[in-house]
Amino acid sequence: MALAAAAAEKVGIPAIAIVAPSFQTCAVETGRFVGVPAVQVGVYPGAFLVHSDAQLAENIESTVFPQIVERLTKSIKVAETAETAGPKDIVFTGTVDDVTRFFSDNNWSEGLAIIPPTVEKVEEFLKYTEFPRDQEIAVLSPSGLIATPWNIAVNGVMAGCRPEYMPLLIAIVEAIGDPTYPMAIMGSTSGVNPFIWINGPVSRQLGIHHGQGITAWPVNQVIGRALGLIWMNIGGFRLQESRMGSFGYTLPWVLAENEEVLAKIGWQAFHEERGFDRNVSTVAPNQSNQWGSQLHPAGTDAKVLMENLAWEISNKTSNFKSPGGYRVCMVTPPVAEVLAAGGYTKQSLKEDLMKTARVTAYEAAYTSAYGFPPGTPPAFDVALKRTLERKDAEKGKLPPWYEKTPGWEEIVTIPATSGIEILICGDEGRNKSQTLSGIGGRLPTPKQIKLPANWDKLTADLGYKPLKSYYL
Repeated sequence: MALAAAAAEKVGIPAIAIVAPSFQTCAVETGRFVGVPAVQVGVYPGAFLVHSDAQLAENIESTVFPQIVERLTKSIKVAETAETAGPKDIVFTGTVDDVTRFFSDNNWSEGLAIIPPTVEKVEEFLKYTEFPRDQEIAVLSPSGLIATPWNIAVNGVMAGCRPEYMPLLIAIVEAIGDPTYPMAIMGSTSGVNPFIWINGPVSRQLGIHHGQGITAWPVNQVIGRALGLIWMNIGGFRLQESRMGSFGYTLPWVLAENEEVLAKIGWQAFHEERGFDRNVSTVAPNQSNQWGSQLHPAGTDAKVLMENLAWEISNKTSNFKSPGGYRVCMVTPPVAEVLAAGGYTKQSLKEDLMKTARVTAYEAAYTSAYGFPPGTPPAFDVALKRTLERKDAEKGKLPPWYEKTPGWEEIVTIPATSGIEILICGDEGRNKSQTLSGIGGRLPTPKQIKLPANWDKLTADLGYKPLKSYYL
């Protein structure tokens, strides 16, 4: 709504964005990000999708319409823009506790204790990249701010990263700044969380974890936290301004694939599937609005384990059972070994999962009519008609977990997802899977981690072995 109002204002058409109460600041900030510093905003009192027709009419007449008249007939006052500090300006001095509180009060951190980003600490990070400190790495939305090695390093310092993580942080910013990454939806009320996975020898060299406790591992956590701070301070995603998750967010997380197990069972790692050499290091950006419980695929029948994974994909999805978007299915090594022994490759597993993971047209239509998508939902009969007319709707193609009651041949189902990615990671002693549901239909675009020419010398001084020691 705010983007539409801003677009109209840019071409000289007076406009007003009508929003829910919690979106006033978001609308103003959205306009500012796209170059309209005074988007006019009117507020509808409450959540209109749960109001009766009579309530809607009353609220529009008594509350919304007067705001429209007032906003479009009075002169606009634009607030003065405060002066901004330069990259090396000292903005505050004090104790670590004082700095933490100051940054939190200014919405520069998520409220946890930070490492003060002194010039000296930032300079340490810059030793681990050949990019000039002010070079544009990406332009991040919604803020439109330029990410540079300097401001990336500032956020890395704050998060508690080590200086040698700098090439990873730059690659992560390149990845989330890629046009294929759905930055525009990251402020959605559904509470979308960014996460990253890392492939290649650099992940093993720096200790990016792929085993038990994967997202809670200290190295993974601080890099994930840096992603969150970059999101806030460069991307412009701040709570109640442009990050509007109705129930909030988890901290972003980072993980790695278990490439030793992948090599053992003859499967390609994610970056190899995308055309990179096994010993090139990459990052891949993702997002999910779920974490939740795990499944326990059991037994030695590979087809049954595939069906277990398909059930999880179908029943633990974003937007209820309304298909769309892709699923990232994390599988522990013991489950992957059974699947491989049963003849599955990563690709053939994805193909069988896409065929098996299905939901009934009735389920999809029900959630479309009564819970999703945003906006005014269609009546159930309209939603069902649309679903039945889909090209991928098929009669009698029931997943194996549906009971074959009389007339089952006439039941129509549709795919539960538009794409699947498989990651082998997690506890090597447990049979587990964890499905994460992405928003939008695009699979991630990996970016290569670019190391400086003197990487081995720099890391040897810190006690690391040469990078080739971690090749497979």
